[in-house]
Amino acid sequence: MTATVFVLIGAMVLVFIAAVGFVNAIEYIGYRLHLGGSFVGAIIAPLFTSLPEMTVFLVAVFAYSGEAGQEIGVGTLFGQPFMASSLSYGLVGISVLIGYFLKRRKDLVLCCDKSLAIPYVFITILFPLTIIPGLPVFQSVASVKYIFSLVFLGGFLLYIWMMFRKKEAELIDECEESYFCKYGRRVFFLRGPIVAAILQVAVAVAVLYIGSKTMVQSVDIIARRIGMSPLGLALILIPAATAIPETTSALIWGFRGRDTLALGSLVGEKILYSTFYPALGLVLTAWALDKHAYFSVVATTTVSLILLYYILKGRLPWYALCVGLFFFIAYGVLIFAYQF
Repeated sequence: MTATVFVLIGAMVLVFIAAVGFVNAIEYIGYRLHLGGSFVGAIIAPLFTSLPEMTVFLVAVFAYSGEAGQEIGVGTLFGQPFMASSLSYGLVGISVLIGYFLKRRKDLVLCCDKSLAIPYVFITILFPLTIIPGLPVFQSVASVKYIFSLVFLGGFLLYIWMMFRKKEAELIDECEESYFCKYGRRVFFLRGPIVAAILQVAVAVAVLYIGSKTMVQSVDIIARRIGMSPLGLALILIPAATAIPETTSALIWGFRGRDTLALGSLVGEKILYSTFYPALGLVLTAWALDKHAYFSVVATTTVSLILLYYILKGRLPWYALCVGLFFFIAYGVLIFAYQF
């Protein structure tokens, strides 16, 4: 058991490093191709930056296979929105507080663009619907899964259309050079910046696959040893490794007072987990949910409703972001202390 825990920690570190390298390279490629400020970039970027989580999902479903693999895959899809709504937003709220006392911000209220309300409306409406096809009464009716898959895919296309009409996209006015581009000139003698970034993506994907397979296997073993659902354990452990890169960016932007960027960096991917990824999960898995998935839906929807209320007012107090910390701590206590 102890050895498996250490293997899991090592795999999480490996996935985290690969995710950081992957996101860094993808953002740099988007910047070099001038996609950052375009509508295409605003839609495509979250799809690419969420690929670390998607890699874990696909590895769990196809490479690991079996009922446990499907549960861990589904737990990954429900884990990212939960982690963003609970821990990530809470940490951003704390970074705003620290930034204010260190005089890096003018006040404790985030001034955000009201257009951010659009993805939050989609999340609060569609994410709760993800539990319906997973209810026992519908488990034997295959058509229900495919109908809801089409509903979520339609929601994603509607979101794209609405964003296209709004033409809302943050301009990337600065971007860190890819690590292979920065250090590859001296170490690997790489010349072209795009070539170096593409090579970094390839290496990151390979490391992601190795780390993901090891992590999924470790989560399954630990879940069986402690007698809990693999879905429930995956829900909190896997996003801890894959969601850190975008959380870090949001923390920095919140600290510096770039409020719309701080919130937008987290909600950009969350909309995918209310539309595109549930549509994919319903087709590829049995979509067998349990109380852990329900907890994720309740927590994510509650926090999203609170944030939506303040975003519509254009002013979001720092403490509203910290509400999610209650759900994160509560879930941690429930699963580790009471084996929820």
